[in-house]
Amino acid sequence: MRKSILKYAASIAVLGLAMPQVHAQSSAEITEAAHHEGNLVSYGMSDDWVNLGAIFNRIEEIYGVEHVDTDMTSAEQITRLLAEKNAPVMDIADIGYDFLGRLVDENLAASYKNSSWDAIKPEFKDADGRWAAGYWGAIAFLVNTDQVKSLPATWNDLLKPEYKDQVCSRDPRVSTYATASVLAAAYANGGSEADVQPGIEWFKQLRDTGNLRDGVVLNVASIQKGECPISLVYDFDGFAKRDATGLPLEVIIPSDASVGMLFSQYINAAAPNPNAAKGAIDFIFSDEGQTLLATGYAHPTRDIELPAEVSAKFLPAAAYANVHFPTSLASFSGAVADIVSGWNAVVGQ
Repeated sequence: MRKSILKYAASIAVLGLAMPQVHAQSSAEITEAAHHEGNLVSYGMSDDWVNLGAIFNRIEEIYGVEHVDTDMTSAEQITRLLAEKNAPVMDIADIGYDFLGRLVDENLAASYKNSSWDAIKPEFKDADGRWAAGYWGAIAFLVNTDQVKSLPATWNDLLKPEYKDQVCSRDPRVSTYATASVLAAAYANGGSEADVQPGIEWFKQLRDTGNLRDGVVLNVASIQKGECPISLVYDFDGFAKRDATGLPLEVIIPSDASVGMLFSQYINAAAPNPNAAKGAIDFIFSDEGQTLLATGYAHPTRDIELPAEVSAKFLPAAAYANVHFPTSLASFSGAVADIVSGWNAVVGQ
């Protein structure tokens, strides 16, 4: 149960946290303050996503907090935060790179440079500390080898008649999976962030050939039921689905192009438990946190030496030779907007 407002206010008064900070908090001070808060609420950070269950178990142990998550998409996060501005609930969240622009524009994220800040590359963090990307995933083909005997290696392979009614994707107007897939198909066909039209046209072709399945929700259940012989997913999610289902699922990074989607973590500008939030963010970017993310098949953004048994979980580095990362937040946000507006041509709406 969340603490009452009175108890929370009393904790802040005891710690002097209601007064502006006159010095940077030490790790010990954050830990002590988090213990007094006692709670940590996240959005979009479910236990089954990139090993977050194990990560939050450690956060609870270290900071003496009780963690609760509400699973939701990046778009839903923004909507919820705007609705809760006067009665905040969430402390931290995990958001796709394609929604960072709106997060920043709406002033929804607090400025906090975590304890590993200097070890994070500039392209993986906001200069003002409003967000940092803890991990990334590459768009991949997840193929059920019981149903598909000839494995696709490139985007254009998926246009072959043998894959009729076998490819599952999501709607790029609401899903980062699909947005990144359209952009990857654009790169594979001569496009770029500045020119996503080749990707939109490629998906229209996939749909026109009958290879793109309509009316199927891409999730674990649809894969288990055999409704999605080939799924367009992030590589880490593909490996997790393989483990969860026990099916013979193979993760293939398309050799002609893929997109590396960054996933960022941030603190709510109005976080009810700001110290618990700081501690959680510190842990996610620590060596231990990054290793636990890698254990869940996510690619850590910090350059750390992973244990051999963890490194062995990943595909060879050569598989990622044609992975394209966002060139800038402004450019990537523009590409996403173009994909969303152009998708109506694919679905005929």
